[in-house]
Amino acid sequence: YVDRFTLFRGEYYALVVMSALGMMFMASANDLLSVFVSLEFSTLGFYILVSYLRDDLASNEAGLKFFILGVFAAGLFAYGISLVYGETGKLVFSDMASAPATPGLIIGFLLIFAALGFKIGAVPFHSWIPDTYHGAPTPVTAFLSIAPKGAALAILLRIFIVALGTFKPTWIYLLVAVSIVSMTYGNIVAIAQRNIKRLLAYSGIAQIGNVLIGLAAGTKMGNDAILFYLLAYLFANIGAFAVVIAVSQAIGRDEIEDYRGLGRRSPFLAFSMLLFLLSLAGVPPLAGFIGKLYIFIAAIKEGLYTLITVGLINIVISMYYYLIVVKQMYINEPIDPSPISIRGPMKAVIYVGLAGTLVIGIYPQPFTDWVVAATLMFANFVTPAATITPPTVLIGS
Repeated sequence: YVDRFTLFRGEYYALVVMSALGMMFMASANDLLSVFVSLEFSTLGFYILVSYLRDDLASNEAGLKFFILGVFAAGLFAYGISLVYGETGKLVFSDMASAPATPGLIIGFLLIFAALGFKIGAVPFHSWIPDTYHGAPTPVTAFLSIAPKGAALAILLRIFIVALGTFKPTWIYLLVAVSIVSMTYGNIVAIAQRNIKRLLAYSGIAQIGNVLIGLAAGTKMGNDAILFYLLAYLFANIGAFAVVIAVSQAIGRDEIEDYRGLGRRSPFLAFSMLLFLLSLAGVPPLAGFIGKLYIFIAAIKEGLYTLITVGLINIVISMYYYLIVVKQMYINEPIDPSPISIRGPMKAVIYVGLAGTLVIGIYPQPFTDWVVAATLMFANFVTPAATITPPTVLIGS
């Protein structure tokens, strides 16, 4: 893909590594200052990557919009840190747990939440996502659609569970509201999209709404469910974007109409896209279904029934626009009946996505064990009775 646009490959990969390192540092940070430095370090790389197609107007526009809103979010984060430090004299998350809920502290954390909401693409901090996903090089879009969300969610877990754990009766309403609005807005607007990358962008906004259900639960089980959900989302989303890249390389466009007759032109690509979209929708026995199930179980245990009801309604809505793509692939006649060839590396990425989507959905137990252990490393909040359990055990009980 990089060769196709005759880009500077060395700089491209260096920027990818730079952004990845920043997000790794961010996910392992234990204080607000380290989070801010790591966040900006990773975002600097993304500013350039999004606008890497210098001769493409859409890429330049996406990069400029991402940069302007990113700088604004950084300002919110920095001002939020100053308020929190001014009220508590502390920056380490665990040290803030005993701080009183003063107005300055609350406003500071609201500003920090707004900045991190920008990174995960939650409503109303999502305005950069559709244009950025559409205009950026598709591999950058795939990277941007999952990696920053994972790093930002790790920090949100630390903030709400470690630093603000005692204030759960207050902040739960904020998370419930943002979750409902993100799910509903993302799914409804996705119905009207005609570009596959924009459709996946709005789908990602809705998926973040699902993730926030687990965060609103505010328990160890909710934390485990979030990480499991992100793992399932990783394979389905990366696989879907790999199919988008393969089709784009053959056709030269990213419109949903270009997928007409894909089942005849490339049965492998069409079937792969079908599985990835069904996993994103939460259809069993795929990974996305198990991820949504764990999220909903965590919410049920905390009595968040309204949130669950809205989540189930949004699953039905999401099925509609995913099936629009499926209809184009399998029912509509192709404009150009010539077969689509797939390069070896791209086919390997799709195979990895398929393997993860199927294996996690059919045999989730090893992955649940892994996420239970992993969440203990970034959220020192242990309630063993609330860890996730395979669905069979829950049904049996």
